[in-house]
Amino acid sequence: MKFGIVVTTIYDGNFIHDYYKHFVMHGGLENVNFYVVGDLSTPEVCREQIEKYTQQGLPWYYLSPEAQKQFLEPFPKLASEIPWKTDNRRNVGFLMAYRDRCDVIIAIDDDNYPRHQWPFLEGHAAVGKKATLPTAVGHDGWFNLCSMMDIACKSLDVQGTVYARGFPYARRNPNCSQINSNVSTEVVAINAGLWSGDPDVDAATRLVTRCEASANFQENYLLDSNVLMPINTQNTALIRDAIPAYYYVKMGHPIGGMKLDRFGDIFSGFFVQKCAQAVGHAVRVGSPVVDHRRSPHNLYKDLWHELAGMVIIDDMLPLLETPLSPATTYGAAAYELADRLEAWTVEQQGFLWDDGLRTYFCNMAQNMKLWVDTCKELD
Repeated sequence: MKFGIVVTTIYDGNFIHDYYKHFVMHGGLENVNFYVVGDLSTPEVCREQIEKYTQQGLPWYYLSPEAQKQFLEPFPKLASEIPWKTDNRRNVGFLMAYRDRCDVIIAIDDDNYPRHQWPFLEGHAAVGKKATLPTAVGHDGWFNLCSMMDIACKSLDVQGTVYARGFPYARRNPNCSQINSNVSTEVVAINAGLWSGDPDVDAATRLVTRCEASANFQENYLLDSNVLMPINTQNTALIRDAIPAYYYVKMGHPIGGMKLDRFGDIFSGFFVQKCAQAVGHAVRVGSPVVDHRRSPHNLYKDLWHELAGMVIIDDMLPLLETPLSPATTYGAAAYELADRLEAWTVEQQGFLWDDGLRTYFCNMAQNMKLWVDTCKELD
């Protein structure tokens, strides 16, 4: 099994050493391609850090801006839709891993670190195989993966339940943690690993709770076939076949003095789940756990950028909760979803919705189709 790990960074790349040591200790180093996607402000030392391993003969690549431009030359329309100075550059890494026929493609952030007691590749090796596990049924079609972790809300001095970034506020309910002990057997297309340390919750939750996570869960779960949850790009693995439905959505659209941001992975995570359901594949949640040593953030700025996404996700519930038609490929499912997204967009009215936002989502739908077409060319 060939793993392709994709990460984007504007920092020094020190995280790479932890992964190298982890793979040497746990095995599998020879099965890993690493794609570190740089940006215009990524320091030169990052390239130097990665190339130390490239020079050892490992397929570990630092993708400089020049290398990215060269790779995207045959796809000028897509290249124009992947802006610089954003984490949207990770799309280039996904496409390279897809081109190189990695069986499992793993998204991480540069502040995610492997943990000794949770072998990273072993956990994500569930992708592409059948798994027999208890089923997460949640409540009203939604499962709260944060319920699998021990969460300490430091500012409230309590242990409590929080919800992952992107979990619709209209669906938050204590019963979203429900598990059916009866096992099911499904092919795993997406593996959502958990995090210790700083859980991936929205800025509003961080400001109120200052929460910390300990992933002390006892069992991995499969999501029920009609259940959704937010899936980010931290410690998430996908079967190669699913990549045509995993376009990382472009952010940055201005709305009412704010900017729609920090939801690119949330939209793409929901969309690929919908397509997996259409194909008849499952989402596994649990191991491996990574340590999230969160990079410095201004939480008020994060909240400012997340507010529009919070509103839109709640608006989007009718679209997200309506099943797609059964599909034989992820590309076909993604095309249908793009058509539905565009039809849904033109009907939206009210708070936040204006011609500019409707145009933005119509462009998103077109980019989803462009992404499918690009994957077909790479095949």
